[in-house]
Amino acid sequence: MPTPAVSTRDPRRATQATLRAVALLSGALTLVFFISFFFSDRGIAELQHSRKQVNDLRTDIHKLETENARLRAEIESVKKSTFAVERIAREDLSMSKKGEIVYMLPKPARH
Repeated sequence: MPTPAVSTRDPRRATQATLRAVALLSGALTLVFFISFFFSDRGIAELQHSRKQVNDLRTDIHKLETENARLRAEIESVKKSTFAVERIAREDLSMSKKGEIVYMLPKPARH
């Protein structure tokens, strides 16, 4: 009767070697990633540029929200007051009431 074959390979040792190889490979890839991130033209400089762009856009949004609030208030004022409508008609559209005399002054000459 033949004797069963005895394995000289230790499965724990093979697993440890595989884990070491995977850890070494992942460490090398991580190192390559960080080097390329910091030293490439799309790395830190790109991130800082994007942050500045976001900041500028937030400032623009704030200015536009303020302008929108001012315009909403002006619209409400025009809806509620005939004085505001008359002011706009006189100043912006050069209109006058019936019977009024309008004096148009010349604009100052530019040098």
